[in-house]
Amino acid sequence: MVDPVEEQIDFMIDEIDNFISGRYAFKFRDILEHPLDFKDRPAIMVELEKMKDDITAFFDGRKAMLGDAVKNFERDATVASKLADEFSEIVKGEAKSNKKSIIHPLTYARREDQDEIIFVEKMEDSYEGAIEALVKNSLFVVDSTVDIDGFKVGRWLFPDASGKNRALFVSFPINPAGAMDIARDQMLVAVDAVKTEISSQNLLEEGTRPEEKESKKK
Repeated sequence: MVDPVEEQIDFMIDEIDNFISGRYAFKFRDILEHPLDFKDRPAIMVELEKMKDDITAFFDGRKAMLGDAVKNFERDATVASKLADEFSEIVKGEAKSNKKSIIHPLTYARREDQDEIIFVEKMEDSYEGAIEALVKNSLFVVDSTVDIDGFKVGRWLFPDASGKNRALFVSFPINPAGAMDIARDQMLVAVDAVKTEISSQNLLEEGTRPEEKESKKK
């Protein structure tokens, strides 16, 4: 079965190759899959830096076309942010009533794959009772709410004496522009990795004794 993430990356590489077609003597895919095939090109480092600029331009163009998707994100993110404020007040109230501390650590190390998480996307009367039960059973409350693009993303953890972490997360939409930025950065990092590999190989070969180089040729 094809990994959907790998499939998406594969598609994106093809899209970038279409965008830069004819600008280089090699494809983006070629340089990623067989970087050492191009180590002897005199201007390869300059070409790769230029390719990074072209990749950035490709993603800038894609972001400019998002339009309605960005507006939809901002609308949904505003709703999620307001919901986070509502839940925050409830959590604070229950923590105060039950004399439980709310902490705001830089990070909270745990086995995240074992968390029991409740995802919410709208306020319902029953949630207040659920939060009361979570707070009562917890040792303390971890407020791991974060800010993304100026919006509040509600996240609260309720660790209990057994070592289990229960959590309440407000569902938050994916920022399409942010996703583009992440994809761009991944591609740029990949090019930098190619540059490092080529540079390392060239340095290694420069350090090889002349007789060894001649032996390798034979």
